[in-house]
This record gives sequence, C-alpha cells and structure tokens, in this order.
Amino acid sequence: MGADGIPHKNSPDLDASPRTGVLVCECGEEIAGVLDTTALRDTAADLPGVIYTGCEAYPCSKDGLLRMQQAITENKLERVLVAGCTPRLVEKHFRDAALSAGLEADGVEVVDIREHCAFVHAHDPGAALKAADLIAMGVSRLAATSMPFPHSYALLSSALIIGSGLSGLTIANSLANAGHHVTLIESALELGGTSHTFQENAKDLIDSLIELVSTHSNINVLLDSRLTQVAGSPGSYEVIITSGNQAKTLAVGAIVVATGAKPLPLDGSRYFDPLCVVTHAHFAQELKGAATAGDDLAMQDIVLILSSEADGEDHGSHLSSLTGVRQAIQAKQLNPAANVTVLFRELFSAGENHPLGEKIQQAKELGVTFFRYRAETLPVIADKTVDIADPLTGQPVLLPYDRVVLAMQLVPQDNADTLAALLNLHQDKHGFLIEERTRLLPGRYSDTGIYVVGSAHQPVDTTDVLLQAYMTSSRLQRFLNQDSISTSAPVAEIAQETCTGCGNCVQVCPVSAIQLIQKDSLLSLAEVEALCCTGCGNCAVVCPVNAIIIPGWDDLAIVSQINSAFSSTHTRDDTQNAVLPPRILAFACEWSAYASADLAGTLRIPYSSDVRILRMSCSARFDPQHILWALLNNADGVLLGACHPGDCHYGAGNLYAEERVKVLKQLLADYGIDPRRVRLEFLAGDDGEGFVETIASFRDDLGRKMIKPLRSIS
Repeated sequence: MGADGIPHKNSPDLDASPRTGVLVCECGEEIAGVLDTTALRDTAADLPGVIYTGCEAYPCSKDGLLRMQQAITENKLERVLVAGCTPRLVEKHFRDAALSAGLEADGVEVVDIREHCAFVHAHDPGAALKAADLIAMGVSRLAATSMPFPHSYALLSSALIIGSGLSGLTIANSLANAGHHVTLIESALELGGTSHTFQENAKDLIDSLIELVSTHSNINVLLDSRLTQVAGSPGSYEVIITSGNQAKTLAVGAIVVATGAKPLPLDGSRYFDPLCVVTHAHFAQELKGAATAGDDLAMQDIVLILSSEADGEDHGSHLSSLTGVRQAIQAKQLNPAANVTVLFRELFSAGENHPLGEKIQQAKELGVTFFRYRAETLPVIADKTVDIADPLTGQPVLLPYDRVVLAMQLVPQDNADTLAALLNLHQDKHGFLIEERTRLLPGRYSDTGIYVVGSAHQPVDTTDVLLQAYMTSSRLQRFLNQDSISTSAPVAEIAQETCTGCGNCVQVCPVSAIQLIQKDSLLSLAEVEALCCTGCGNCAVVCPVNAIIIPGWDDLAIVSQINSAFSSTHTRDDTQNAVLPPRILAFACEWSAYASADLAGTLRIPYSSDVRILRMSCSARFDPQHILWALLNNADGVLLGACHPGDCHYGAGNLYAEERVKVLKQLLADYGIDPRRVRLEFLAGDDGEGFVETIASFRDDLGRKMIKPLRSIS
C-alpha cells in the first residue's frame, strides 16, 4: 500500500508465497527521525509475496490495530509483518488483533528496527540497509515457516496429593471444598507427616485438618501407599498407587508433591551418651509432654547446639536457628530455674521480617545464654560437659549438661529421588525437588499440572507452608477448572515416514516430551507429547534425517532468514583492494542475547550496522549446519548468543550449544577455515553493554586480513 493506502500486487511468484502485508512503524520520530520509513515501505513492496505495504505513525495504537485488521480482511492477507520496536513489547498485541481479524496468530511477525537500528545507528549510513535486511528476513521467515498445529485436550478435574503434612492436608481440604475429587496418599500408617516437628504450632493445625479430611466425601485417603508409576500428559495422568501388596490405577488431572522434609537421625556412634543427646524433633516431644502434663521440665542444664554439621551445609539453617531459639524459650518457660545455653556458629534468618530477632530478644529476657563458637573449634560433647573454646580468649569453657539438643540437618524424604524420576522433576544439590515452570514467552508458561509445595522443595516454617499451600491450591483450581488444556508453544512435529527410531531426540529432550513408541513393525518411532513439549528445538538439531520441525524455527525458516540477512549489501564492491568491515550474523537466544540487544538499543549504545540479528527460541536450536550456511552466504563471522550456564529457560540448551560449537570449530580448523569466524558468548538479558562489547571484540578478532581470502569460499 502506498501513502494513499492503495494495495499493490507485484510479486512474480504470488501463488507460491503467502499473501503478505508489511507495516512500517514510524513510532513518532523515534524511527522516522532516523530512517526513511517511506523508502523502507517501497523496498518491502518488492519482496516476494508482499501485496500490501503501509506506514503507520503508531500501529500499536487502537486506531492502528483497527487499520491493520481492516487491511487483513480487505486484502485477504495470510501473513503480516510489522517493522517497529521490540517484539517483547508489542508482538502479543498485534497477534491478538490479527486473530480477531481471522488471521492465525503465528502469521504475524514483528522485526525490531527501533532498538536494533534507529536507536543504535542514528548517525550510521548503514542503518537503512540494515533495516531493509531485517524486514526482508522477517518476510522470508513468514513465507517459509510452517504454522503450528493446534493442540488441545480434555482435562480431568481430579488431583493426587502425595504427603499428608500441613501443606498436603490444606490443599486437599481446599480442593475438595471446591468440588474436586482428591486422592491423598501417605506412606506412613497415619496422617500427619513429619515436618511438624520443626514447624511452630503445626501439629494443632494438622490435627484439626485430619478430622476434616478423613470425613470429606470428595477425599479418598490411602495409607501405607506409594506412587509407583506415572504415564499420560498434563491434565490426564494415569498413576499406579501401591498399597501394601495391592496396586491401584487412577486417572487424575494434576499431581501435588507435599512430602515435606525430615531431620537427619542422630548418629549415636558420634556421642558418649546417646540417652542425653537428642535432636530437635525428640526434644520437641519432651517439651510437649511436659507442657501437656503441666509439670516442670525435669532438666537443669540444657545445651542446644545450632549449626552442628561440620561442613555447614544445612539447607534449612534459618529454620534450624528459629526452632532452636523457640525450644530454648519453651524450656525456660517450663523450668525458669534451668540453665539454658544456645551454642551457635551463625544465626540465620530468612529475610527482613523473619521472627528470629524477636525470639532472640525474648529468650535473652528469660535468661537464655547465647554463646558463639568458631568453625575450627566445634563443640565437643564429653561425658558430663560440652567443651568449647571461648572465641575471644581461646580458653576452654566447660558447660555441664543433662540434656544436649542438636539441630540436625533437614533433608528430603526417602522417596524424593523416586518421585523426581517418576515425575521428571529436577533436584537441587541437597536432593530437594524443584518444580518446573518453564517460561515460554512473557506472561506465558507451560503448566505441567505437577506442583511441589512446602518443605518438599525447601524447609519452611508454618507461615510459609500455609502461604504456599493456599497459593498452590489457587493455581490448582485455576488449572483444574479449565474445560480443556492447550499449548501455544511451538510443539515439535516428527514426520513418521522419515523417522528411523534412532532415539537421539529422546535422549536430549529436557522435559522428556518424546518417547519411542513400538509400531506394528519391529521399528519404534519417536512421538511427541504435545502438552509437555516446550519447543526448545534441541531434538531438531540432533535428528540425523531432519525428520523434526519446530514451527516457526524450522530449517527452512532459519535458512531463509540467513539468505536474506545481507540481501541489501551482497552486491557491494568486494574487490581485492577494498577494505570492508566484517559482516556478522548473530544467532540470538531471545532470552539472553536478543534481550541484551534490545537493552543496548534502549540505552542507545552504538555498534556496527554490519550486524544482523536472527532471533532464536533457545540456544538449543543453534544448528552447526545453519552456522556453516551463514558462513557460505555473505557472513564473515557468526556470533551465537546464549544464556549463562545454569540460566537456560529450557534446561541445558546453552550447554548443548557450547559442545556443538566446540566440535564445529575444530572441524572448521581441520578444513582450513579460521575457527575464529564463529564465536559463542554467554550473555545476560540485562547486559546491553556486554552485548555491544562482544560485538566490538568479535569485529576486532575477525579483522580484514583474516576475512578477505575466506569470503571467497562462497
């Protein structure tokens, strides 16, 4: 469309290309003040398949979106490209508007000519060429990419809860009251769990909840029961519960892990008199027994030792500290004449509003003595005394005792490893479970219907347990109240007629969304569980026969963008005497390098306009074949921007990318191609300066002497 908004039809191959419209945003003067948006519109009109072009002052405004919808309807557009600001800000708005006009949401692409051009190349004559190339890359991607197949499935409104501590009981009661059927399983012979031994007032709350849960018509309680098998997908899991020697199969929509934590048992071989040395859990029972009977605590000298583990690896240090101080207060209240001493290396709190400071002050007012020891001089429990060195003088201090209480390390329950394997959950270095909430796009994440709550993933006190339980209950009800469950992620699609059943994809899938399924023949073929797939693309890279495509990130879409990356500059003079800046194609993970490039633009930090940025879903999709194709098609260097190790949104995509680049660079060197033409950098999404510094450093490393003879390989 020209300035007067008249459609034009000039693509010689229109029948083979989708009917595409291009809107160039002026963004007031933010873009139009630097780039000639009219020239960009006219250039876009010559791209294959483009039948409609236009300039808009603010296409993201209400009026701009209405005009876009009108253009889609009147011109029967199948694809729309908006050249404006960062997709993170506006892509969802444009896609929602296009969907309302009858266009598939994934038929809309946003390319960033503001942060990636106008803001960083304000005084660079190459800015216009770069903007034109970015538009060409976007149009090429739209023309080549396959639209994702919609995936939607029915959802069961029931839930399985594993564990009957405070969190499990609270969630079970809440869900049952909301009308959902709940199966609650407990490995012990009675409800209640073990975490209440280190949670304040939890036992009283648990006792009242047990009565409610045991009599609720929507709750089925199974004692002496364990989860032994899980199959299915989010919203429709088939689980096998083993109770004694009997196995029972259930169908549930969601699974909650609320198994809690437990203190390490006391190792009697380490101490002289195990009858006098107990853990917090045992001492809690003694305190409760004395309080219930109304008797004084029959102990005169009590020593509580906090941070008792020599390696200091107490995962619940803040909880151990708080529990120890609480018990010191209770002991003093039950026997004001008792000598109560708290030995500590460090007293940990869990935040600004943590009650530890208040409890310490209360304990001091009651006469509790606090004595610090050094890590190199741990307390020694002798026959009648606890021996410790004064941290100031180094002199020995002997504390008589008739009860020593040790703050034992809090550890996961015995079945944590089994549950992690069955439910495909990660574990931290201590063995606690980590609930997966893989973010796919801002405001959107894949909900597996599997939740970890309470001390199962970190030892927490009663207040935090209840907070997490209520939040999880709310999330569960929102999840279970859906009529169906669908995913908007670009789900991997496997061509069954091409798949050889090698199993490479199964091994690298970070969410175990791919399985080998036995077919009628002897061959097993890979199949994808759509609701589990996050679309990272790792499987597509390792497939030896290219049987896997990721809609929007398939080979054809990526190669088409590579071909268009320098379409405005590939005919420039490149004689032997020319001195040309190196042309860099950056494969940028949208969570790291692409976001840092956005920030560099926002901060208006200039860098070379000879850089083209190709947005990728994850560094797991970095394919050595694409890198080689870029080197053979006008790119002097290829920069790969990934998340830092440990920060990958899809698990370990960056680590796979690192290994692949390492192998590729060795192959390049073996074939006489300088491996410095390929660089992998780990970048944070909030490091705009780091992105610019990486570009500058890469350009320096490339150098004209290295690039000149190698460009001719194409």
